[in-house]
Amino acid sequence: MSIRTPSAGTPPAADAPRAACARAADALSRWLASGATQAPSGAFCGWRDEETGELSAPYPEITGYILTFLTGAGPTAAARATDAANWLAARAEAGDFSARPEKTRGAVYTFDIAMIAHGLLRLGQATATPRLVDAGLTYADALVRAAAVHGPLPTVVSGTEPGPLPAAWSTRGRVHLLKTVQALLAAADQGLPGAMRLATSLTDEAHTWQEPHAFPPPTQPGSTLVSLHALCYAAEGLWMWADRTGDTRALDRSRALTAWVWRQRLPAGGFPGFVDLAQGAPTPVGERQSDVVAQALRLALLHRLPDADTAAEATLLSVDLRQVADGQAAIPYRPGAPERHLNTWASMFAAQALRLAADPHPSMNWQEFV
Repeated sequence: MSIRTPSAGTPPAADAPRAACARAADALSRWLASGATQAPSGAFCGWRDEETGELSAPYPEITGYILTFLTGAGPTAAARATDAANWLAARAEAGDFSARPEKTRGAVYTFDIAMIAHGLLRLGQATATPRLVDAGLTYADALVRAAAVHGPLPTVVSGTEPGPLPAAWSTRGRVHLLKTVQALLAAADQGLPGAMRLATSLTDEAHTWQEPHAFPPPTQPGSTLVSLHALCYAAEGLWMWADRTGDTRALDRSRALTAWVWRQRLPAGGFPGFVDLAQGAPTPVGERQSDVVAQALRLALLHRLPDADTAAEATLLSVDLRQVADGQAAIPYRPGAPERHLNTWASMFAAQALRLAADPHPSMNWQEFV
């Protein structure tokens, strides 16, 4: 079942030149499909340094994302995606579920597993490749087993850490885990036992976030810092669940989270990575962060938020793009930072956001959402 939000207020990005948004989305897509951040192993890396061309370490989670993004994007993209998928499948076959070995050694992050699982399942089904489907189900089953052993789905699988991990939303928080429902839904469609039950339990948690007392939910328990990136992940997961199941409560919760994030917009436009609630009113922490800008824009367009200036944010994303070559463009993680890291995941999010901004009637299927 698919759910679509009725139009409300001004048409999304009505004042933005839609053709320019479409061209920017195309340029981002060409850069991603070119393999500019792909390592010789087939893995994709988090970023490429604009000045030196140096790649960051291979990033399993982002390699999973790129499979979802590149599926059905043409022959050049297909070859890149196949190499990336084979790298991830080999890791599954070797029993390696570690998130970022160069940073946290063997630590297994369930969020990362889910992004990988969905990418493999999406590409495997689209190309009728049993090995990739089997690998995707292996990753998804690791989620189900982790929840069965540890109670609620853990953020980091106990016993896999090399030692105490830094306290952060990605190691202690739970709200971002709502995005794992995408992989669980895809696995449930393939008949994986326990996948739908786990997805349902995760979305049920969100219904306890009642305004104003438990809203927004903490992204890192015990901290006054709220990660807008993590809140967007939660809103995305709820939107995908609603798109797949027709659950209007989840859709309402996703819209409420999106509206709260939009109230944190910086005076000059864009969104920071964090806000601090220590003084009662949210205080921005850090400069504009491209992945959050793209996430917030994408969600606002899908929800038809009447008070969101989506045209201005689409223009901002377009301005932040770095032209590379041959009609390709990428986006830096923090446009104002001295280091110029052309970022893989922010470019994927931005490509989808600008594609939606170019459409007079923006819509998306839960399976294609990166």
